Amino acid sequence: MKKQVAALLLAAMGAIPAAMAQRTYSMMNAHSHNDYERSKPFYEAVMVHFGSVEADVHLKDGKLYVAHDAKDIDTARTFDRLYVQPIIRQFAVNHGRPYENDDSLQLLIDLKTAGPATLAAVQQALVPYRKYFDRSVNPYAVKVVISGNKPTPAHWDEYDKLFFFDGDYTQTYTPAQHARIDMVSVDFGRFSNWNGKGTMVPAQLAKVKGLVDKMHAAGFRFRYWGAPSTPSTYYKLMEIGVDWIGSDHPEELYGILHGYKQNTVANLPVHAIYQPTYASDATGVKSKNVIFMIGDGTGLAQQFAGATANHGQLNLFTMKQIGLSETQSADDYDTDSAAGATAFATGQKTNNRVLGMDKTYTAIPNLADTLVRSHIKNGVLVTEEISGATPAAFYAHTPDRDSVRTLMRQLVNNANMQLAVGSGMDDLEATLGKGLKDTLSAKNITLFHNINDWATDQQGRTLVLLRNNDLKSMTEGRGNYLVTALKKALAQLDASGHGFFLMVEGSLIDVGGHKNNLQYLVSEMLDFDEAIGEALKFADADGHTTVIVTADHETSGLALMDGKISEGRLTAHFSTNDHTGIPVPVFAYGPGSALFRGVYQNNEIYFRILDCFFK
Repeated sequence: MKKQVAALLLAAMGAIPAAMAQRTYSMMNAHSHNDYERSKPFYEAVMVHFGSVEADVHLKDGKLYVAHDAKDIDTARTFDRLYVQPIIRQFAVNHGRPYENDDSLQLLIDLKTAGPATLAAVQQALVPYRKYFDRSVNPYAVKVVISGNKPTPAHWDEYDKLFFFDGDYTQTYTPAQHARIDMVSVDFGRFSNWNGKGTMVPAQLAKVKGLVDKMHAAGFRFRYWGAPSTPSTYYKLMEIGVDWIGSDHPEELYGILHGYKQNTVANLPVHAIYQPTYASDATGVKSKNVIFMIGDGTGLAQQFAGATANHGQLNLFTMKQIGLSETQSADDYDTDSAAGATAFATGQKTNNRVLGMDKTYTAIPNLADTLVRSHIKNGVLVTEEISGATPAAFYAHTPDRDSVRTLMRQLVNNANMQLAVGSGMDDLEATLGKGLKDTLSAKNITLFHNINDWATDQQGRTLVLLRNNDLKSMTEGRGNYLVTALKKALAQLDASGHGFFLMVEGSLIDVGGHKNNLQYLVSEMLDFDEAIGEALKFADADGHTTVIVTADHETSGLALMDGKISEGRLTAHFSTNDHTGIPVPVFAYGPGSALFRGVYQNNEIYFRILDCFFK
């Protein structure tokens, strides 16, 4: 606790930026190692908004060159040409700033030849351009930090005030010297031989983090140089609170830091887990009801991201019968939701974008069409528009998933779909116009505009349609809509006594993947898991209900990079903003749940659902 208070006090005094005390990272924390060795020195880092670039500077024959070693000196690669003039151009194109916004830039100069003489030459090179390098003159100026063979602290005041210095963790400094130190840099290899893969040896990690904490307590920002340039290293350095993250690969580090806030979750609300009785699990009796739950875009990584945020527990993970579904569509390795849901609903693979039709664009029966013959009720419940691809596959037949008005007409006209819950009221009004009330009355459809007014004692068909913009994401405050709606849907469908099939979709998990926003995704996953818990409770109370949970496809190629389950903390990386072809898990519980073990094509799920009811 004392360390946390000290860090916050230092942040308040300006010694450590508040963002660092809170472990919030951006491109301003990115440092480009050996920047001069790349094909486009300076620009490869600056074009992705690095906060710091590094130049190793040699003084030879009175001229400053940039190279790692003296043997590498090239007369064309001067300090002025590779750094001074490009920095001046940055200010010219960005209206007097290094970047078009308020982002700052630091130039770390590692003196490779004798310190006093080399620094004097650097001073001579920069002073004529003071407005670009002196923050006392221009608050947007590039901060110049001297490292390497720097003069001793006792001589720092002999050099221009535009220079700051890289400190030494083994030394103590006077207040005046302290004020000239911008950071403390240390060779990572002094404390660890970690190669950036797997985990660091605990004793070494303690030393590595201990030094960071010690320097922060002393009021210094901190950088390790010589650390491996790997994603695992970047995440570990951020976890221990290092202020500058160095890399030899600017684009790789950009991919991690640019979306760091969106790629990190912590302190989300934790929900309790229902413990099933397993009394009906994997029994051979026929199912009276099937609750089929689809987490749109949800692969194993998304599920375990939710488990991590929920401190290691999910209702989903209490289910013992597990399989894998291969998700490819008829015409693509990566299915979309239309083809994926059509495979579930009809038992046939089809082309992407197609709903309720085979790959020749011929309409084919779906589960509702089949089950209604046995007087089994059918319903869909989603957290998006009811015309979304996943719910529509269970009531519609169209070659184009975006034909919203066609889908709304087919929903109204499909007497086999007794209950539909989601948003889409605006679409229904636009489709039916002034004839809306008469059309619904003729079809024996009762319409509710929100779940609170929804009375579940309906004898005919029911639509519960919110306004299109009223069904928000969890991060925008949707609240307990899904669990509340699920309870009401189960009560209404179960009242017939003939059994039911209910498809429930956690629709916006997929949106979180497309947005590459981890908090959005995990919040939706946790909400979906609460609904899974309610489904399991119903199954146990009923004894003849099968619960199946799967996904239509995986979205975003999510990789879980670092985290701490006991704290509900997680950092992840998205490899794409689109769907992938990764197989997705299938979890099942209740009568016939053993049917869903194994590895199979997604359209096989249709036949196994029918087997639950009839085999």
